[in-house]
Amino acid sequence: MMPRMTSREQRRRERERGRERLGILGRIVAFRLQSNVYALTALTVLTVVSIVFYLAARDQEGFAANLWLALATSLMASVLVLASETFVKYRQHRNDIFLEGITKLGISNLHFDRRALLSELLEGCDRRFWAVGYRHILTSSLGDRIEAVADRGVAIRLLIVPPWSTSFQLVYGPQERVTENYVSILRRIVHGRDDGSFDDIEVRFVEQPLFNDTYLVDDVVVTGPYTHNVDRDHGKITANDFFTYELHRSSRLHELVLGEYETLWGIANAQLDWGLFTERLPDLATRDLNDAERQEILREACVPIRTRPPTDADSAGGTS
Repeated sequence: MMPRMTSREQRRRERERGRERLGILGRIVAFRLQSNVYALTALTVLTVVSIVFYLAARDQEGFAANLWLALATSLMASVLVLASETFVKYRQHRNDIFLEGITKLGISNLHFDRRALLSELLEGCDRRFWAVGYRHILTSSLGDRIEAVADRGVAIRLLIVPPWSTSFQLVYGPQERVTENYVSILRRIVHGRDDGSFDDIEVRFVEQPLFNDTYLVDDVVVTGPYTHNVDRDHGKITANDFFTYELHRSSRLHELVLGEYETLWGIANAQLDWGLFTERLPDLATRDLNDAERQEILREACVPIRTRPPTDADSAGGTS
């Protein structure tokens, strides 16, 4: 007969398996019981205050003592009901390791409509908006929101895997027509910044493959994995968004996703020159161009990214 494990040994084994349980405060957050606890705390404080006032007024004449007694009794009943409800909910979720795991991972919520979530977040965005993707179909569908955040002076970063890159063509092939998505987004930004100030708006092009569709709205990360499937109607590969997760700012996963974005941003080899782009914007708006011609105009508006400003040593070296 095997000896029974002690609670300490059980906790050690759970840690080794990555299944260490959260403390009681962590579980309250994971089980979404914060509101219950806040309300319970407030009602308890009010009950104690009512009892104190009752004890102070009971030796005096008038109805004040009876009023405080009735109030204290009512509050006490509310405390008992809410405490019972909170305890029942806590017991129901007590063995729910999944909810604890989601919280430990840093996921604050799961969503199945990424566009609706981003639209809501962008409405209140006042500091920064970042987006990364291949075709930017979803980003272009949020054009009115993007124009509004540009008009409010929000710093914007767009990271694009362009259709002329090898990574893009390995996933979608050379015939995918997506340039209008990019042009649509950039046109919205130009309209939002009608004063011509683009110092805090950057668009970079990277050739590395992407594994996540990621957005940053102020401090909220919205991301989800790419699932590449064959389109049933046209037989073409397309990326489907099955679910989206919203990440805690203080979580390790939040740091990893932002770290991935910063890495891709740092190795990008080209960026958009807003002066060149705005010069060619009338051609994109008025001429009847195919996708290849639009790509060529966009490529002509791109310039290489220098890792550091030129120095005298660079000039001297260039003459040898």
